[in-house]
Amino acid sequence: MLGSITLARRPEEVATARRFVAKVLGERPETATAVLLTSEAVTNAVIHATGPAVTVAVAETAAGLRVEVGDGGADTVPTIRERGDLRPDGELREGGRGVLLIRRLAARSGFRADESGLTYWFEL
Repeated sequence: MLGSITLARRPEEVATARRFVAKVLGERPETATAVLLTSEAVTNAVIHATGPAVTVAVAETAAGLRVEVGDGGADTVPTIRERGDLRPDGELREGGRGVLLIRRLAARSGFRADESGLTYWFEL
């Protein structure tokens, strides 16, 4: 484990999560991608979760890096919205492209849900 932080589930804490991951990873080649994907995952937790906090954990694995974002759970699970996904009024939907971005840029990603909430993870 390289580090973890627990933050209040508030929009302004997304920036705190980005700074934390950047500091933990330093000058690694994967840092910029990890910061971007962490921002997407924490934003999803802030918008959709019901618990009061979000936890970000960064670890080294045999294959590279793993970032996990845990929250108190939600009524939905992470969903991908492809480009061009339109609302009934013809406008692009706001949500769902963050998960698509994570899936496209990460080597692997997924989530697990249990009684403590949902943990979304990605590996680089």
